[in-house]
Amino acid sequence: MTRRALVTGGTGFIGGQLARRIVADGWQVTLLVRSPERVPADLAGSCRVLPADPDGARFAAGVADAAPDVCFHLATHFTGAHTPADVDSMIATNVGLGTRLAEALSTRDDVAFVNVGTIWQHHGARPYGPSSLYAATKQAFVDVLRYYAECTPLRAVTVELSDTYGAGDPRTKLLQLLAQAHRTGRPLRLSPGEQLVSFVHVDDVLDALLAAVPLADSTAPSFSAFGCTMTVREFVALVGRALGSQVPVEWGAREYRPREMLQPWAVWPPVPGWAPRTDLLAGLRAVLAR
Repeated sequence: MTRRALVTGGTGFIGGQLARRIVADGWQVTLLVRSPERVPADLAGSCRVLPADPDGARFAAGVADAAPDVCFHLATHFTGAHTPADVDSMIATNVGLGTRLAEALSTRDDVAFVNVGTIWQHHGARPYGPSSLYAATKQAFVDVLRYYAECTPLRAVTVELSDTYGAGDPRTKLLQLLAQAHRTGRPLRLSPGEQLVSFVHVDDVLDALLAAVPLADSTAPSFSAFGCTMTVREFVALVGRALGSQVPVEWGAREYRPREMLQPWAVWPPVPGWAPRTDLLAGLRAVLAR
């Protein structure tokens, strides 16, 4: 029987890659999006596109019509250091959208809700320690989702991600900035570099999300999906190895952000049966060679 998925965040890097992966595997996919015009052409041609209608009744009717077996909730509004102008969008996307979606699915007992969280919810290696308002909003939805899992038929699970990378990633993140510095020869201004990162290839992330589907239940458990942990200094050196020469960097040119991740954050166990398959150095070489 053909499986049906509802995917949020399909206009983003990981959500788009997930949609492509499960379409190729024979799933029927509906993308729930705020901006239908931003859906890539290949996904618009292979997926049903459902606008996230602000009207509650139309929203619920659209979700019911999609009739998913699995909901993959990846939509997020990320801001590492927020301004007052970011607050409404973060709450609307990181808390409001997921809550509306859980509510719309809450009367069905045959839906697995796979939520995506972040290691930024664990500053100081605590079960909950927000490193930013973004992390606080992500945790707020985890708490909301627990309500739906415990008090309605909805089954849920959260998979927390660390740093991700892969071919065709349009995001301007540390890896892209390092590649640009290497290409131009202009040093990248960085912090002292002792904060921790853990990069996982997008293909491995998709494996983790799919492996989490049967783990969704009334306890709304949380699991992690990250690889080896290293300092930013160690990661920059590894990128230099992948590129064949040292990346020009000015260490200490920037101060640490408030509440940097300076301690290991391994709070939840990895997704059972999952481990990253992509060697980090080999993965970096493949991505940077494109």
